Amino acid sequence: MAAYLGVDYEDPEVLDDALENVDVVINLLGMYPRSWISLGDAAYRCGAKLYIPSEFGPDHRMFTFPSPLSVKQEQSQRSREDGIKTVQIFCGMLMDYVIPSGSWFGVDLPNRHIDAVVPGGGRAEPKISFTSIGDVAMAIASVARRRPSTLPDVIHIAGDTCTLRQLGEHWQTITRSRVHIATTDLASFRQGVLERGSSNLALYYRLAAGEGLLNYGSSNANSWLSTGVQWQWKSIQQQIAGN
Repeated sequence: MAAYLGVDYEDPEVLDDALENVDVVINLLGMYPRSWISLGDAAYRCGAKLYIPSEFGPDHRMFTFPSPLSVKQEQSQRSREDGIKTVQIFCGMLMDYVIPSGSWFGVDLPNRHIDAVVPGGGRAEPKISFTSIGDVAMAIASVARRRPSTLPDVIHIAGDTCTLRQLGEHWQTITRSRVHIATTDLASFRQGVLERGSSNLALYYRLAAGEGLLNYGSSNANSWLSTGVQWQWKSIQQQIAGN
């Protein structure tokens, strides 16, 4: 049975009361670094055995450039130093927020337009992993039910993986609507993002995608997590079709 409790993340006593006798703490907060730290500290004080920090997106540890997402690593380092088993779950891009309409990521399928950041010099267009919110939730549940001592520190998952051009082709096949696919040069895009030093996370997601850093299709924990569970990972085609 679920219980919903209102808490003040600035009040340690309130957090401690809310987490009393809790073995697994799952942080689903957005970009609130101070609250992340408060929750992780409370998990330690209350003797939690497993902490799953707020990630559920691109693996920022692999970025080759500075970004606002680097602050996420602090919460995991801190909880590990406290001795709590901490498991980071990275899923690439959340499928539900990009397909069909994620113009902030260069994808606007209802208006039949995609703008992909791609490397020059004839190099292959990078693949990007997309995972549905439902599959992320299933992955979290699969991790939470296991003995902490058996878990790795980092888990990658990937519901489906393709280039943005292939995403457009899937849309065309299913909807019979043509999509215009434009490309932006990676080198110039990277220079513009880093020179501005923007706090807009979407720019760093697109830069990481262009550098090929969001492809977890060939190295992930999908099979391990779904072993013994009636669970079919959602495909991009299913997302487009509304299934």
